[in-house]
Amino acid sequence: MDLRESEITNSEESGRHPWEKARREVVVSLIKRFLPRIMNERSQVLDIGCGDTWLIEQLSSDLVQSKFIAVDTAFNEQLLKKYRDRLNRDKFEVFDSLDSALINREKKADLVLLLDVIEHIEDDITFLKWTQSFSNHITTETKFLITVPAFQSLFCEHDVFLGHYRRYTNRMLKQHIEEAGMEVEHIGYFFFTLLPLRIIEVLKEKLSSSEKSAKGVASWKEKSTDAIIKWVLLTDYKVSTLFNKIGIRLPGLSNYIVCKPKSK
Repeated sequence: MDLRESEITNSEESGRHPWEKARREVVVSLIKRFLPRIMNERSQVLDIGCGDTWLIEQLSSDLVQSKFIAVDTAFNEQLLKKYRDRLNRDKFEVFDSLDSALINREKKADLVLLLDVIEHIEDDITFLKWTQSFSNHITTETKFLITVPAFQSLFCEHDVFLGHYRRYTNRMLKQHIEEAGMEVEHIGYFFFTLLPLRIIEVLKEKLSSSEKSAKGVASWKEKSTDAIIKWVLLTDYKVSTLFNKIGIRLPGLSNYIVCKPKSK
């Protein structure tokens, strides 16, 4: 969860949105499909824009041999202390900047997670180039797993509330990744079934003259339908994956890309 959203409510007391839970399963599936070595070896996972660390805490039960470095510029001293006190320091390290996370670090990152992060950055290409400048830690062997929201035509008040600069198509995402000097290995969409809901939301905003008030996933209260919603989203992802295998790419409300820095 974005730290901006978690400020709305106590995320440890409120329910997790089924989208968050489903996306967690999607991330695990993508790692298993495209980066199986990460699942089975002592890997170092760098999560840039980690938010409230819920996701990597969940991932740690799947990537049992991995160590996680969590970075978010929204951390202040109070939050750093909170997470450092709470998390197992042998398994997790928490920092408020990439510089402080990587200074004097000897082991390279095997995987960099940028999960719904680069849409928050005005110049995403320059940012991606900058992440690769830490050449002692992020090398041509380092894999990046990036997720972003899809389709600029679906930009709405929710995006404004979250501080998004843009939404992406696969073509645009691939172009930005390549302009940043990276090599694309896999790319796709997920969560097709959420597209109609977002289209309706955008149309309602355009037709309504009332004051708009967007809410993030932090405002979600646990409901009896959560398990059904999560099941629908994961079934959606599995169906999209099957279609991908026969060359049919369904659109979705989110994009993913697996890439790596190019050899100089």
